[in-house]
Amino acid sequence: MASRLYLTAREAAAELNVSRATLYAYVSRGLVSSEPSENGRSRLYRAEDIRKMRARKTPYQARDSIARHSLSFGAPVLDSAITLIADGDVYYRGRDAIELARNARFEQVAALLWQQDGADPFDQPLLDIDLPTGLAPVPRAMSLLSIAGERDLKGLNLSGRGIAETGARIVRLLTSGFSGHPLSSDPVHTQLARAWHLNDIGADLIRMALILVADHELNTSAFTVRCIASTRATPYAAISGGICALQGPRHGGLTSQVLAFLNETVGAADPADAVMARLKRGETIPGFGHLLYDGIDPRAAALLAAMERTLGDSPSVEIARKIVCAAKEALGLGPNIDFALATLARALSLPDESSFSVFAIGRSAGWIAHAQEQYRLPELIRPRARYVGEEPQPATALD
Repeated sequence: MASRLYLTAREAAAELNVSRATLYAYVSRGLVSSEPSENGRSRLYRAEDIRKMRARKTPYQARDSIARHSLSFGAPVLDSAITLIADGDVYYRGRDAIELARNARFEQVAALLWQQDGADPFDQPLLDIDLPTGLAPVPRAMSLLSIAGERDLKGLNLSGRGIAETGARIVRLLTSGFSGHPLSSDPVHTQLARAWHLNDIGADLIRMALILVADHELNTSAFTVRCIASTRATPYAAISGGICALQGPRHGGLTSQVLAFLNETVGAADPADAVMARLKRGETIPGFGHLLYDGIDPRAAALLAAMERTLGDSPSVEIARKIVCAAKEALGLGPNIDFALATLARALSLPDESSFSVFAIGRSAGWIAHAQEQYRLPELIRPRARYVGEEPQPATALD
């Protein structure tokens, strides 16, 4: 190994005594470098990086260093068979997520994530719950989850099938809560299109967006869901926690910042001027760059390309195109899914909260899959803290 610069995936995984999926996860986090082989059909991995990773796995000091960073884009902390992010691609249960977004229904992808082969978890009666009035979309959706969590006896069934069926009920509740329309058994994208007065083109773009955001491995909201599920709280509680985490401006709440930035560009003679003005003020360009991708977020690329094909003459799509070019030139960064969702909202003249609504409804499918996976494990997720405070003092009375 010392005389070779690169290893195959099989050799690298064997050296580290890990699965290939774990090796790919190391690559996605920047811990191991890879590049295409000469034939372009496989990738090679730097032997030097593999040696460093192997050395890290033994001494106590190295293990402590990994532990310190493991909850912040570090080494994997939980095994999962749901989503793989590797070499700039995203796979749901081994299926290309971009291809699924082109051809599948959201409900089919949810069933795939929930491992319901041949069964339709959405084929069940609607819950008898009235839509709360006088609330904004997020609190309305959260209220529905809270009410259902108290009433739905089947929500206590934590078998794989039981969780999937509860997941389907949760998806319907969220669709109703975020859209402001009564519960319906229609496909999610159809319900949202009806609520937002969209034509077939708009409805199909919503369908794509729901699938593209369905899961993204162990992000903050998915990890929150898993922590809650590990306590054996119901899926209703776990998904409520996921929505709370998703609202943060460093997660799904970033879409509101992108929308605000897009509004800034409306009055500019050239969208590139708005990009330049922000950078001169020392501000960031929201919706660009992602720690898991070297280039463009593949989900954003797919959704933006679909908008180019179907809404190419839209002023919002044209503005987005110019912003992407300016950000690429100035920062070398590509757009992420938050930018694509906000652009979709502008191009379809949707309510401002629609970007987050699509994100939350779509991501609920992945959250249910993570909860389902976690419920099968006996362990409680309980990290330890590295104490860095004052040393213990002799027992004395306080003044």
